[in-house]
Amino acid sequence: MKKAKWAILAAIILGSLLLWVQVLNGLCDEDVQFFSGVCTINKFIPW
Repeated sequence: MKKAKWAILAAIILGSLLLWVQVLNGLCDEDVQFFSGVCTINKFIPW
């Protein structure tokens, strides 16, 4: 039972991380000045 809870938790975290990456990529395309540092780091991460 505990393994199932950890699996669900991991899936939720992974899903929210992927969603956050999509949001970041969208903001990078908009060329928002605040996110420019994050965008340069984001380019080096192989998503």
